[in-house]
Amino acid sequence: MRAGEQMVHQRFTGGEQLALIEIVKEQKRVRWSKVAQELEERGFPKRTPKSVRNHHLRWRQARQGGGGSGKNVCRKCGRPQRGHVCEIADEAPASVEAACVIVKE
Repeated sequence: MRAGEQMVHQRFTGGEQLALIEIVKEQKRVRWSKVAQELEERGFPKRTPKSVRNHHLRWRQARQGGGGSGKNVCRKCGRPQRGHVCEIADEAPASVEAACVIVKE
C-alpha cells in the first residue's frame, strides 16, 4: 500500500473468522503479518496485521468473558456477538440455530 491510500474497512465474515481461528491454531508462534497474508491468499479482503490481531484478540477476550456489557448483537441473527460466528448468508436459513456456530477454543 502506498502513502495516501486508505484501506476499505469491512466487517469480518463468519467464514473469515473460522479461517482466522484455523490459521492461528496451526501456528506455534503467531505472526500476524503471516496470518493476514494467509487470509488474503484464501480469498478474503486484504487486512493489515494490526486489524487481524485486534479482531482476534477482542474475539478471544469475549469468549473468555472479559469486559463489555453484552450490548453487541449480531446484525443477521440477533444473538449476542460474544464468541459468536454467524454463518448466515444473505438468504434466510431454515433456522438461526442451524446457521450459527458458537466457537470454543
